Amino acid sequence: MNKILVLTLLFSLVTFSQDSLTKFNLPPGCVLKQKTQLFDLSYKLEGKAPSHNFSELDLLVVKDIPSNELDSFKNIDPEYYNYYMKGISFFDSLSNKVKQMYTINELWYIYVFDQELKNKLLTVK
Repeated sequence: MNKILVLTLLFSLVTFSQDSLTKFNLPPGCVLKQKTQLFDLSYKLEGKAPSHNFSELDLLVVKDIPSNELDSFKNIDPEYYNYYMKGISFFDSLSNKVKQMYTINELWYIYVFDQELKNKLLTVK
């Protein structure tokens, strides 16, 4: 009986982990640390105070490619380049209100980890 309980629990944890990872829009080649802390940045949109203390460094999830190196990066790592350009396209599609509300690091963080907020930001005018 205990073996069945343990197997069921193990299966549930594996399924939960896989489901959680599929909710993210991770950059190519990115591997999450087992204890990655996620931050909810929707508080800005809701006009609330943050629920956790964090710094801009905590939100760094994507390597920054300077605009003058973008074309050469296309040949160095085309998969990452395409991911990066899709992110830039997403940012460009956001309203000025959203762009003034969130930093670029926060927007990248949302782009990677919070698909629900990402979609919500697209509707803000």
